[in-house]
Amino acid sequence: MENNLTPEQVIEKLNSMFSEKTANFTSKEDLEGLKSEIAKFKVYDDSAVKTAIATLEGKLEGFREATKNQATITAKSLGQAISESYAKNIEKINEVLERKGGTVALDIKAVGTMTTTGNYTGGTVALTQLETGVARIVRRKPFLRELVNSAGTTSKYITYIEQTSPEGGAGMTAEGALKSQADFDLVERQAIVKKITAWIKVSKEMASDLPFMQGEINTELVELVQLKLDEQILSGDGLGDNLVGILTNAIAFSAGGFALSIVTPNEADVIRVACVQIEKEEFMPNYILLNPEDCAKMELIKTTQGEYTYPMIYVNSNGDTRIKGIPVLTNTGIATGTFLVGDFTKSNLRIREELNIQVGFVNDDFTKNLFTILCEARATHYVKTNHYKAFVKGTFSTAKTALLKA
Repeated sequence: MENNLTPEQVIEKLNSMFSEKTANFTSKEDLEGLKSEIAKFKVYDDSAVKTAIATLEGKLEGFREATKNQATITAKSLGQAISESYAKNIEKINEVLERKGGTVALDIKAVGTMTTTGNYTGGTVALTQLETGVARIVRRKPFLRELVNSAGTTSKYITYIEQTSPEGGAGMTAEGALKSQADFDLVERQAIVKKITAWIKVSKEMASDLPFMQGEINTELVELVQLKLDEQILSGDGLGDNLVGILTNAIAFSAGGFALSIVTPNEADVIRVACVQIEKEEFMPNYILLNPEDCAKMELIKTTQGEYTYPMIYVNSNGDTRIKGIPVLTNTGIATGTFLVGDFTKSNLRIREELNIQVGFVNDDFTKNLFTILCEARATHYVKTNHYKAFVKGTFSTAKTALLKA
């Protein structure tokens, strides 16, 4: 032992030695050896050193008690495990030998590394994090209700009167001459309210055990009814329980004075001519409806030098596209390769019963712990006969052929 150490150096040496020795010892002999080495430093007559020695000796006593109460655990090899199991079951083995037949089950389990796959069974709950909500099926967004002339009604029938068969008109009249005469007929027309529905049957247990289920069902039903109404406003054929949609009576594209006069006509050319067709009928187009693919195709038109060609197409900072100032709306409800241009103030939607959710029992639902959730709406849609020409529909391929310069 070095006697020329300062008290501070002695304490540092004691702590270092204690940490090093206690890191790996496992037996009582190791504890006693360390205690003897610490005792050698008691020759220093310094209160700080004595305090440090007393502290370390106290820790040694704690290790001693722990060693008494806890057996050292070491991993067994498979051979050791078999030997121990054989010794524990020697009496059963001898009985089998005396009977000259039989089996003895040896419980053999070698201690080893625990892993998730090897030591966790029965499920995956503790290994799982459940994200809230349900990833819903992606469907197109209904949009036509926001474009058309929409209002409520308290009746089953919407009746309107149209002027037809105009004759005569105003004229310049000389003094003493017969003045100009005009007349017209009036026709009463009707649109009938029809119903759109969707329902889901669910068990009471499912609705109770999955707290989010009721909300998901309601959302699903409302979405389905909204999409069906949107589809009917656009393309309902008016037969049976269908509404009369815009496309049913929209006027087909006509090249008019632009027929066979445009060099390499493109989609933008077609839309511009369709706008002229509507304006010539004294209407003002306010929306252009395209499939997203056709809108992109139109915006990507370039010259042979790679320059964009659309001087009349404007795309603002929000990504909104306009042709001649008219908004272009894209939706997959419009078939690829087709277009619809129109004055949508002339499209009339009347809502008799807004979308609503009802819950009830059908047939033997009550005795089977089932219930039915229903969503429905009642509405009608119409474009008046005198306003049919406010809408122009067509396919780009046909329209471009009609414009192509011979």
